[in-house]
Amino acid sequence: MREAEAFAQKVRRLVFNRQGTEAQVFFEEGFLYLRADAHARFAQGVGAERLQGFAFLENGVELVFRDGSRLRLLHRLGRLRAYFS
Repeated sequence: MREAEAFAQKVRRLVFNRQGTEAQVFFEEGFLYLRADAHARFAQGVGAERLQGFAFLENGVELVFRDGSRLRLLHRLGRLRAYFS
């Protein structure tokens, strides 16, 4: 199982700030905090060491893992959807 698949199974919720520059990905054991704006770009918290990078999308976030797998977390019709490749 690739890292994106394993990570997707643990995700419970995704929350953005109003400006769309910060996101929190919640799990049972904690959360992953992502920030990308003109002043800072970082990830910290649960699973941050497994990430190679991340990008904010129009209605979600894409996480890129060190093994090359990708996970897209999107809000569609009020529900959280996970797509991995």
